[in-house]
Amino acid sequence: MPRSPRKNQWHRAAAKCEGRCWYCGKIPEPGELTVDHAKPRSRGGRNFDDNLLPACDYCNNLKSNLTVSEFRKFVKVKVIRNLMTLGYFGPQVRIVFFGEGNENPFAY
Repeated sequence: MPRSPRKNQWHRAAAKCEGRCWYCGKIPEPGELTVDHAKPRSRGGRNFDDNLLPACDYCNNLKSNLTVSEFRKFVKVKVIRNLMTLGYFGPQVRIVFFGEGNENPFAY
């Protein structure tokens, strides 16, 4: 198994969100779009197209070796803590990543 995705896999992953980060929706500077593994390689994830997501450097580094589901929980906790610090908090906070609105959402 190759250590990193092949070039054609990278292009297919980037096309999933039209060059945007799957997590935050940002259009990164040229060269800053990376390919993230929904299920990290360190945890048995493979270089299959359905496991590859486009991500900006920031989101990819922040996600580290978390799954998408674990990362969503991590982000939710950070958002809730920030809202509580500002004095805002509602009973329902739902974190939806940019890429989940595409035709090919991932269910993790």
